[in-house]
Amino acid sequence: MSSANVLALVILFVYMATTVAIGLYAHRKSKGGSAKDFLTGGGGAGFWINGFAIFAAFATGGTMLGNIGLSYQGGWGYITAYNAGVAVGYLITTFFLAKIMRNMNVATVPELVKARYNHRWMNLVVPIVLIGTLSAYIVAQMKIGGLIGEQIFGIPYGWSVLLIGAVYVFYTFAGGMKAVTLTDFLQGMMMIAVVLITGFIAINANGGLSVYEVAQGIKPEWTQAEVYSPISYIGAFLIWATCNAVLPHTVMRIFAAKNERTGRASLALGLGLYIVTGVVTCVFVIAGTIILTGGAELEDNDAAFLLFLDQATPDWVRGLAFAAIFAAVMSSVSAMLLALAAALSYDLIGEIRPNTSDAAQRRITKLGILGFGVLTLVLSLNPPEFLTLLYTAAMGLLASSLFFPTLLGLWWRRIGGTAAFAGATVGGVSYLILLFGFDLPTLSQVVYSLPLSAITCVVCAFIFKPANSSELERLTIAHEREVTDEEVQRFEKELNT
Repeated sequence: MSSANVLALVILFVYMATTVAIGLYAHRKSKGGSAKDFLTGGGGAGFWINGFAIFAAFATGGTMLGNIGLSYQGGWGYITAYNAGVAVGYLITTFFLAKIMRNMNVATVPELVKARYNHRWMNLVVPIVLIGTLSAYIVAQMKIGGLIGEQIFGIPYGWSVLLIGAVYVFYTFAGGMKAVTLTDFLQGMMMIAVVLITGFIAINANGGLSVYEVAQGIKPEWTQAEVYSPISYIGAFLIWATCNAVLPHTVMRIFAAKNERTGRASLALGLGLYIVTGVVTCVFVIAGTIILTGGAELEDNDAAFLLFLDQATPDWVRGLAFAAIFAAVMSSVSAMLLALAAALSYDLIGEIRPNTSDAAQRRITKLGILGFGVLTLVLSLNPPEFLTLLYTAAMGLLASSLFFPTLLGLWWRRIGGTAAFAGATVGGVSYLILLFGFDLPTLSQVVYSLPLSAITCVVCAFIFKPANSSELERLTIAHEREVTDEEVQRFEKELNT
């Protein structure tokens, strides 16, 4: 093993040991707490910790490798649409949704939907959609873990995935959201450090900011938007502009914040860090990679950043970067794994068996973490290429199903549970039909399914019975202040009866 890989292995070992220690610490702190405390970390995360955690949870392995690989192969068009959509999605969530979501005093996205609508079929469909889409998201991220395991450990991809998965499953199982938030804060710090360092190296080694012009001269198609059709770029923008509002590993951070103001400020910090990451990696680092390769085709485009690290950075940067990419994987999959388990135990089983005790819900949540951890690791052993396209397609289904029922539910008092369920069903089913039944341009399905969901919600809101005053009481309070725990207990008692 080379000296660079030895150094990378040491850094990664220290990092993994630290995350395990955090998991044990969070386990002690959360021991004896409720199921909701396990899922929200007690709701006490501050601005800096929560902001970096939001950034780390969203800036995934796909951001660190997949987006760079797609930018190398497919040019600026998709990445520009993708990042613009992310920015708009953060703004929508920050200014139109975060306050009400936090004030509703819930722990998960399905619980938010249930608190607003309390529609039997809606309560069942939402967690099922989340289970399917988040599983696909995790599989995409775990490919990154396998690549890093190969690069550092020199062992086969499959064993790398299993080794890496054991760490994030452990600390998520042990400490819940508190462990996820603290480890994500650490991971976010590492990621932004690597982004800034590698960006500086790419610029400094290639004539300053002119690195962009040099790369453009070598590979002119890199700065063109002709690889995919225009409707694909529109679809990419729409997916990421809408899925943030219902993306559990982002939304659950709002529930984990000290209050709604801290939650909104944390979103703004996360967005700022993400914008810096997108500009540096998809412009300067890729430009440096194009110069190194002469614009040649790569056998695996998702490994473009690894190639840059191998050929352009010193050993210590390479070692830190490997750990940071690994951190990017874990920061996303741990939060998603927690959301998956919550969708099963707290939401789906909680709907089927509403009298399940709090202790049983917490126990089932932890078992769900283990179960989904094993399932997604198995599925990750043979993943597809182009990670960004895979998890973006999954997010298209999530947005098509849940964006408008959630947005309208928080701001339009007339819409009731039946209309919301119809909108979610039409959006989700039409997306799947278009995805698997028609040969449409990449990511374009959401351009049709999202408006269909919106139209269905609005039309059905005037056809079916609107929400009554008792169903809207919790929402009315949330527009003014946070719903208290005593009020939550009263509302839940009314729902169960």
